Amino acid sequence: MIKQNFNLTSLNTFGVSVFADYYCCLESESQLTTLRSLVAPIFYLGGGSNILLTKNYHGTVLHNCIKGIEILEEDESSVLVRAYAGEVWHDFVTETINAGWFGLECLAYIPGTVGATPVQNIGAYGVEAKDYIEKVCVYDFKTGNFEYYQNEECHFAYRHSIFKTELQDRLIISVDFRLSKKAIVYHRFYPALQEYLAEHGIAQPTPKDIYQAVISVRQSKLPEVTEIGSAGSFFKNPVITTQHFSELSIRFPQLSSYFYDEDHVKVPAGQLIDILGFKGKYESNVGMYEKQALILVNLGGATGEALHQHSIKVMNAVYEKFKICLEPEVIIL
Repeated sequence: MIKQNFNLTSLNTFGVSVFADYYCCLESESQLTTLRSLVAPIFYLGGGSNILLTKNYHGTVLHNCIKGIEILEEDESSVLVRAYAGEVWHDFVTETINAGWFGLECLAYIPGTVGATPVQNIGAYGVEAKDYIEKVCVYDFKTGNFEYYQNEECHFAYRHSIFKTELQDRLIISVDFRLSKKAIVYHRFYPALQEYLAEHGIAQPTPKDIYQAVISVRQSKLPEVTEIGSAGSFFKNPVITTQHFSELSIRFPQLSSYFYDEDHVKVPAGQLIDILGFKGKYESNVGMYEKQALILVNLGGATGEALHQHSIKVMNAVYEKFKICLEPEVIIL
């Protein structure tokens, strides 16, 4: 059923009050053929955890609520499992761990749905969704056909895929993941995870240990979206040249970096923002979270435009101080 003048407050984790001219909840593939005449433009909504709505949406919001998990192939070493776009991502990760299917443990507790996973190529602690995605099924409303894209055809990059560019008009229906039945060997852990494991006396962590560590660390740094409006990490971690980093490290010796390639390093955006003093500073209930400077928060009642303007203020300050351009990870509408 298509609803008019629909309030989206409860469907975006920033808790911003905006309205869509039209709203439709898609619960099964059988509905697709009846939706060819939706009022344009159409925005595909998943968990609402990676968007900042700055104004009312004059078009149709299509809420993808198709759910289901099924095994497609299985042998002694791996399993190919299909998850439909409306499945809650963390619930899916939990189910894979409990089933003895490994690979996604570092991606636990990331808000959102499965459908957003290939679009954003979500990642955490050195693991990205692309490492385990085998195929993505999408629907093209223009032709009325389903299309299938193998991993290499998705053009995955850091928080990027073809579904954010050439194929942004396609609706993701399901994602196939190739997971291991043997524990993944991690050659290094990010400091926060290593600290958790050391504190708990875990020298040889199992996938479930890593899963629990990730949840604990994320809970210690991230606000609960049911209590404080946010969308997780608001900015991507910027990639800069090694020469640029060398110059910065003279002025800011505390600045961290992570290997990207021979000529570039990745710099923590949250640390840049923290150095500038934005962390925990709020104006009109808007600011960067006191436990993690990378997270833009709405403490209550803020508009999407106020949140957007604060993000621009942060971006401008980072560029002025470090000559680094921050790029939002969140979709801004």
